[in-house]
Amino acid sequence: MYVDSHVHLQPHGEKPVMTRERLERYVEAGRAAGVERLAFTEHLFRFHEALALLRDWWDDDGDPVLAAATHKYLEDEVSASIAEYVRLIEEAKADGLPVLLGLEMDWVPGREKELRAFLAPYDWDIVLGSVHWIGAWGFDSASIPAFAAEWERRDVDAVFADYAQLVRDLADSKLADVLAHPDLPKIQGHRPSNQTPLHAAIVEAASRGGCAVEINSNGYNKPVREAYPHIDVLRRAHEAGLAITLASDAHQPERVGERFDDLASLAREAGYEQFASFEARRATFHPLPEPSRS
Repeated sequence: MYVDSHVHLQPHGEKPVMTRERLERYVEAGRAAGVERLAFTEHLFRFHEALALLRDWWDDDGDPVLAAATHKYLEDEVSASIAEYVRLIEEAKADGLPVLLGLEMDWVPGREKELRAFLAPYDWDIVLGSVHWIGAWGFDSASIPAFAAEWERRDVDAVFADYAQLVRDLADSKLADVLAHPDLPKIQGHRPSNQTPLHAAIVEAASRGGCAVEINSNGYNKPVREAYPHIDVLRRAHEAGLAITLASDAHQPERVGERFDDLASLAREAGYEQFASFEARRATFHPLPEPSRS
């Protein structure tokens, strides 16, 4: 059996209402893909309360073009109340559906206090920690011209170094249970001249912060055409005794559990025999399913 520990109820650029009917479509799609449990981990920036609490952080960057692009993106993406989202998941859990309450928490430097306050009222099963921005630059978005163009003017090695420091800061906050898509800057196919510093930083950060490392199949759908993270990160994580979680990063029901057999094979190649899921922010371990045979 599999547990998908990274699932979203809304696609980017769309705002379907987060309803029980939509949630149940994900559950059914998961069962068809061999996923017996799934954690809904909606993006922090979907919620009105988060935008209000963290408002204007993008202005700290000092680049008005990037700040304006981030502001518009977040205003366009916000769609729901955190209290209503939590109620939806908790009611589904109470009715026996195999779902978990989670959040994908974007790391915002200098706003640890606000992030902690946002998380505090709710009984999370799992909190994913993600870095999607370097300053006000949403480096993983190719659909926003200001963001896409930024890769052309920045030094790639410096981008990866800046990202590595943000991952360290995120893990050191101890706000997250899992480091999500931990080598995300490779998304468009960019690579630093030496990948070892980032790979080592991810494992060091996860070890210091007590975080699991996510293996995420969404990279197969991106220009990089490989899972997050690189196999070298997983080998280092295994040597360090770190847990792993499995993740589709699905934003549509049909993608729940996508290519999980490939993720299991990758984990086995790195030395793993089990993966983790989280409930009440505690890890439970499951054997990696054997490869399916045709």
